[in-house]
Amino acid sequence: MQTLIKRRLTPLTNFPGDPEPPFEGLVEARKSPVPNTNIMAMGPLLGANPRVKVFLLAVVCAAIGLVVGVLIGFFSRSGGRADVETLLAEGESWVSGALMAEIDPGRIEGYLRKLTEKPHLAGTEGSYALAEYVRQTWLEQGLDSAHIAPYHVLLSYPHPDKPSYVALLDSNDDEMFRSAPREPNLDLDPPANISSVVPPFAAYSPSGTVEGDLVYVNYGRTSDFARLQSLNINVAGKIVIARYGKTSRGRKLRRCQVRGALGLIVYSDQADTVGTGPAAEDRPVYPEGWFGPGTAVQRGHYLYTQVEGEPLTPGYPAKDYMFRLNESESEPLPTIPAYPIGYNDAWHLLRTMDGPEAPSSWRGGLNITYRLGPGLQASGHARKVRLSVNVNREVRPIHNVIGVIRGRVEPDRYVLLGNHRDAWNLGGVDPSSGTSSLMEVSHAFGAMVKKGWRPRRSLVFCSWDAEEYGIHGSFEWVEDFGKILTERAVAYLNVDMAVRATYSLRGRASPQLAPALLEAAKKVPWPVSAPEGKTMYDVWRKRTPEVNGDPDTKPRVDLPRSGSDFTPFVHRLGVPAIDLAFFQDTSMGIWDYPLYHTAYATFHLQKKIIDPDFLFHRAMSQLWAETARSLADSLILPFRLSEYGAVLGGMLEDLESRYGTQLAARDISLDSLSSAVNNFTTAVETFDAEVAGAKITDPFVARMYNDQLMQLERAFIDPLGLPGRKFYRHTVMASRLYSSATFPALGDAIYLAVNNKADSEGAWRDVRKQLSIITFTIQSAANTLVKIDLTS
Repeated sequence: MQTLIKRRLTPLTNFPGDPEPPFEGLVEARKSPVPNTNIMAMGPLLGANPRVKVFLLAVVCAAIGLVVGVLIGFFSRSGGRADVETLLAEGESWVSGALMAEIDPGRIEGYLRKLTEKPHLAGTEGSYALAEYVRQTWLEQGLDSAHIAPYHVLLSYPHPDKPSYVALLDSNDDEMFRSAPREPNLDLDPPANISSVVPPFAAYSPSGTVEGDLVYVNYGRTSDFARLQSLNINVAGKIVIARYGKTSRGRKLRRCQVRGALGLIVYSDQADTVGTGPAAEDRPVYPEGWFGPGTAVQRGHYLYTQVEGEPLTPGYPAKDYMFRLNESESEPLPTIPAYPIGYNDAWHLLRTMDGPEAPSSWRGGLNITYRLGPGLQASGHARKVRLSVNVNREVRPIHNVIGVIRGRVEPDRYVLLGNHRDAWNLGGVDPSSGTSSLMEVSHAFGAMVKKGWRPRRSLVFCSWDAEEYGIHGSFEWVEDFGKILTERAVAYLNVDMAVRATYSLRGRASPQLAPALLEAAKKVPWPVSAPEGKTMYDVWRKRTPEVNGDPDTKPRVDLPRSGSDFTPFVHRLGVPAIDLAFFQDTSMGIWDYPLYHTAYATFHLQKKIIDPDFLFHRAMSQLWAETARSLADSLILPFRLSEYGAVLGGMLEDLESRYGTQLAARDISLDSLSSAVNNFTTAVETFDAEVAGAKITDPFVARMYNDQLMQLERAFIDPLGLPGRKFYRHTVMASRLYSSATFPALGDAIYLAVNNKADSEGAWRDVRKQLSIITFTIQSAANTLVKIDLTS
């Protein structure tokens, strides 16, 4: 009976603002001295038996009466006013400087060294060991609680005894060439056990062996396949080879699959990992430099994801009791094999290809003539390609770690900071540069708590698992606690790769959060001497300007579309988010850091090449911490809603300039949409002015303003989702399938209507539908900020 009672009372998790665990030992005890009472915690007990129910109700009623009496008596005394002033106080001024001064580059280096000692692929012992390390470290740092939140998700691993490969076959089906099974080990200082990293593979690829002709499809974009079609080159029944970049792996593979291809080989071209032209000739490759050698191979997942979360439990948390689809029923899972290789191996395949020469923009950096295929040159001995893939899929446990510093005034409002912990490799950049920064930020906040400070709102630290497999860890947690987070989450601040290079900052933020981020950047020194200025803000705005050529420009801040753990917060719940990274000078022509997801992303890469003194890691940690502090400790949230009005106005301008003529020809007016955008712009500007000028003397008024600021983003969530993408629910932030900078669903519908030859009337009818939906959504968002009498 005791066991049954314990199982009934054990909470799924505990959130700040929730009651303390009713019995010691059911969950980890909290160390927070902040009192918190919540009579709703008695719910599980009230169904026990009638006598217990009556007794407990009596106790609750007596307690309520006592509390009310005490409050009446308290506020009738002169001291009550002092308590109200405490509730209305801004954060303590000393904390900002002390917090940033606490952050130490040497400690960050120590964290990264520990995190990169061994592989920690999701679903493995290595990943679980680091989860326990993070949890224990957070408790030692002084967080009030830290617990592991497990889920059971479908993962994918290479067969331990049957390596995958690509081979060239002669007319007798004998192998003339076979790709390397893994990157070779290197003698590094500090040393790194590269051979312990999982071999290159395409996660979630089905197993199978296919043989056939080869067709080159450039980056494998929709436009690339259209170009091939215009040249009468068909990939059906062929093996496709594509280079990494410009579009996701899963989309490359799905485009091959729907066109009848047998399989896909993906490689990192020298042009994308070293560059082209004279400037690239002297660029040092790893281990001497930052650029990618020909042996480097990029791992990754090949799900065709539409932000469903874990592929067998789309929309629901992958708990052990959850119903699961069969793999054959899961839309994101591919049905044709795929395999990645490096450009040294790709050279053997591409140089033998026949067919017309590739367009100039399709030619990479290898010293060959790039050809489209199909087939191989008759002058050589190779006659066909074999692609053999051996990959297993299995459900395994993953482990998120959640740590909390409880707020002193509003513990039920959460500022969340997150980074994923799992890695395809040793994690020297992705993600452990971010994890080491997160752990230093939590240390700094813990040190402030030990000095007697507490944030007004709760800080929630999140170490996610299985991000590399499709953002599974954060998605499952958001699905698990979405109802709570929708009501309580203030913002989510994400750092994946803290330092991939040291040229400039890449900032992505929901519009209303951008001003808080920029203000924090003004307080953080640029780590090294720079002609552009002394602060992060100065260098950021000069090297990555919002408006090129404008001396007064702000730094460029992009919108958070998708690609990391902020995605479920933005697209499922409408929680505003920030995502940060130091990155490279894109004028080099390198789209991402060249060792991305390769075995060469080691501690050596950071210590000897990217950030030897960890000064940029310190700057990132300072920016992250100061932005979080301002959100957690300000009386009124530092949101500027008028920034959202500017974004919507820009989307309307893009729509009018891009498609105005076609819409007018169909007698489709944008007047209602324009009116909604104008109403929204007026509402946010008026609200910003009202909040800025308000003299707040009532804590409930402060709470009202903050709730309106928090909830505006939720107003853009459509519970039905976007057309064909029901889990993309944010009508403004969702990625576009076809359109550029306008409203996602409407822009895509217009693109399809303009290019639809079969059902033109049906396509334009859908345009009218999407126009009405976005118009309604924007007007509804405006209504959340104005005083409306619902009874009139």
